[in-house]
Amino acid sequence: MSRLFLTFVVFGALFLAACNDKKEDDVKLPGEIEIEFDNIAFVNGKSEQVKLSEVGSTVYPYKNAMGQDFNITLLRYYISNIVLEGPNGAYYEDKMSVDATSAKGYYLIDEANIASQLIRLENVPAGKYNKISFTVGVEETGIKEGAAGGVLDPATSAMFWNWNSGYVAFKIEGQSAQSPGNAGGNTIKRDNPNGIVFHIGGWKTIEGTNFVNNNRRITLNFDTDATVESKQRPHAHLFVDVLTVFGGDNKIDFTKLNNAHSPKANVPLANNLDKAFKFDHLHQ
Repeated sequence: MSRLFLTFVVFGALFLAACNDKKEDDVKLPGEIEIEFDNIAFVNGKSEQVKLSEVGSTVYPYKNAMGQDFNITLLRYYISNIVLEGPNGAYYEDKMSVDATSAKGYYLIDEANIASQLIRLENVPAGKYNKISFTVGVEETGIKEGAAGGVLDPATSAMFWNWNSGYVAFKIEGQSAQSPGNAGGNTIKRDNPNGIVFHIGGWKTIEGTNFVNNNRRITLNFDTDATVESKQRPHAHLFVDVLTVFGGDNKIDFTKLNNAHSPKANVPLANNLDKAFKFDHLHQ
């Protein structure tokens, strides 16, 4: 075998090895992305983080679209079926499952629990993502006649009505000076003269009945691409504007509607949820 031939063989082997190393380096491993749900209220044109008031407090830091004063004593809602999409075809769906001891892909955001407001999605395929969609509430796949665990456990979540009506998607309680009272909830009792209680729920619509699907599918676009891979963990910051819940397309008058517990009664508020969720910014 000639020395020249051996030289070509060695060079070829080194070239192939270099190419293989480059291909391995180019392969991006899955990573994580954080989704923060920040509950806010726009006061005097500026966003302020929601602060829960003590039950019975007559200090009212917020005004609804009717100019009526109110405060918030409880704020809690479900997020489920999160999907990420990208401009180049990247796609990720947060898988959901429910059994007697756990619930995966369902998240209970609670203003009283800061840790609950940050969702960390793992094993997200590497790529660029610029859109997120999710359901506010719990759809049929999460409604079980038997026991459900995790954040869907009725005993600990206090967010379940019954099998027919399902889970409360969005719950907000507080007080308003304009409320006629007689409202009861988790934090507000019916003998409170100024209570406001709205439990927005229902997972199916049956014409001619009180059953209405008040779950809402939200889609938000990022203002830039979120690059996900093993070495990067982007952080998407979303706003949930509680004032819009009372003043979106349907302006809620506390003197006429201050206590809503059934699916049908909460349709006006459920229809405001689409605009209450907003994208704010992205940390890469």
